[in-house]
Amino acid sequence: MDPTYIGPPGGVRAKDAAFVTRPLDDANGRYGWLRARSEAEMTKGMAVTVRAVLDQPHFLEGLNELAQTLDLPLASAQAQAARALREMWTQHQPWPTGAWQAFGRTLTKRYDVRVRADAERLRALDAHHPLIILFSHRSYLDTWLLRDAILDVGLSPTHDLAGANLDFWPIGPVLRRTGALFIRRDTKDDRIYRYVLRSYIRCLLANGANLAWSIEGGRTRTGKLRPPRYGALRYVVDALQASDGPETYVLPISVVYDQLTEVATMAGEATGARKRPEDLRWLVKYSVMQRRQGGVARVDIGEPLPLRARIAELAAGPKPAGAIVERIALDVCHRINRVTPATPTALVAFALLAAERALTLTEVESTLQPILAYLADRAPHLDTLQAELLTEADWVEQPLGQLVEAGVLTRFEDGKEPVFQIAADQHLVAAFYRNTLVHFLVSRAIGELVMFMVRDHTGDVREAIWQRALQLRDLLKFEFFFARRSDFQSEFMQEVERIDPEWEGRHSVAPVVTAQRVGLWFERTRPHVAHVVLRPFFDAYLLVADELTKEPSDRAVDQAALSQRCLGVGYQRVLQRKLHSAESVTLEIFRNALLLAEHRGLLTPTGDDLPARRLEFAAELRAIVSDLAQLAASEDPVQPA
Repeated sequence: MDPTYIGPPGGVRAKDAAFVTRPLDDANGRYGWLRARSEAEMTKGMAVTVRAVLDQPHFLEGLNELAQTLDLPLASAQAQAARALREMWTQHQPWPTGAWQAFGRTLTKRYDVRVRADAERLRALDAHHPLIILFSHRSYLDTWLLRDAILDVGLSPTHDLAGANLDFWPIGPVLRRTGALFIRRDTKDDRIYRYVLRSYIRCLLANGANLAWSIEGGRTRTGKLRPPRYGALRYVVDALQASDGPETYVLPISVVYDQLTEVATMAGEATGARKRPEDLRWLVKYSVMQRRQGGVARVDIGEPLPLRARIAELAAGPKPAGAIVERIALDVCHRINRVTPATPTALVAFALLAAERALTLTEVESTLQPILAYLADRAPHLDTLQAELLTEADWVEQPLGQLVEAGVLTRFEDGKEPVFQIAADQHLVAAFYRNTLVHFLVSRAIGELVMFMVRDHTGDVREAIWQRALQLRDLLKFEFFFARRSDFQSEFMQEVERIDPEWEGRHSVAPVVTAQRVGLWFERTRPHVAHVVLRPFFDAYLLVADELTKEPSDRAVDQAALSQRCLGVGYQRVLQRKLHSAESVTLEIFRNALLLAEHRGLLTPTGDDLPARRLEFAAELRAIVSDLAQLAASEDPVQPA
């Protein structure tokens, strides 16, 4: 059965003329067009439309089947469904929406917001198709910036899936009238709630509504994309597979800031600090914090993904049906990464973290030249940023000064010239900024490490190199979003050829890599990034793997307790200088290491060989960490000659 239209009385739909031809520059700002839908109509429509959902025959049929499965009276199931639907029901009302965005602009006014999008093409898609907007999530400011950016591009407003942690008085009632759709964090034991949410999302899509949420499910604590959350995306895929209709497009969006006041707080949470619950006092404090920092905020809209076509392609392929949602999520994350720019702040943080000592302004600039040249060649879409950097003479000096002002860097001025270095206990904050660009360098880093790992190898060197690359790709698959295998192979082989253009001719019994040849690489090829990019992650993985070998093998691992123990052991190793950097001591990376261990069957009793397999896992990581340490010791690869 086709989903029946569910919305305000009068049949006002998301793609009517009031939405797609609204004035963007009227006296009431971006949100004056909302007057096309009267407040009275929408307010009165709320109770009616909730009842309309509950009375739909196909909804009642599914709810009745679920009630029987749960051995629950239908009346009780209906009451629970009504309560759940009223929790998540959302509207677009003029004054709450305009007022909320006006408040948001007081928080973001110190940012120079730059939006990059193919606006004409996106407007054409929006006029005839539902859009699913999936964005990277680095700040609470994202929602305000995205809403204004979406409307400035000329797209219809979105229904924003948000965590129920933001549903507090008086903010919750306001946000419900701005398109916020609140969702409970933990719903795995509430099947009725999940059924209502799936039905509601299906109805919104059937009526052409645009949806938006963070693909990560929450703010990143490391600066790079977190592993995607599949729940809402799975509901969308289910809805499209169960119905016919126009194509639905996913818009991948990257949001990046030069500076963020909340990074220090998030870094603290990543190292075990308790997250303060959101409430009115929290909002006031957060608002005051925004007076301290600013800079450039970049919103980049990537290549749209036709969702129905991608579902059909995956369904026809060799992958099992259950992998469709996961593959789509990876596609989206890969497209978000592709349009995430390398900001000046990220580049400066990269140089100083790599140097591990104080640098002069000239040294920072010299260190970054090969990185900029590589990025210009590797990522042509960064041309806009390259022009920006080349035309702004103080493009290095300015972010250095901003980071000093924020306390991330220190500046010593009593010598011949000022020098800059990472401030004490600020490595995680600096790493947050650096990690916004690290995905551009992963293939390069893997290429360097692999070429070192096959030193003294004889025989089929090409196969050995490729197998090592697949090994590293498998170990890091919960940390980074790699292209599909064939594309990854092409990217990887290009990096190998950049490192040693003659490598493919070395397929005889002679080793492809020797100590002398490693020295030649550092001498004639730049940048050198393997230990800078990969070492923090592999150090953290090895820490988790070592502690995992001490866990009993007759019961499932308590992952939270293990992570907390790793924090303590990690800090101890940093103090003893047995762990290279404090940036490896973070719950965010520990969680991804545990995802890998779980994928390999190392967290639950799976046979008598479990202790041996855990030791093998740790030994595999230890060998990689050792190779990275040797690469780092070979030369200071990011310093100018």
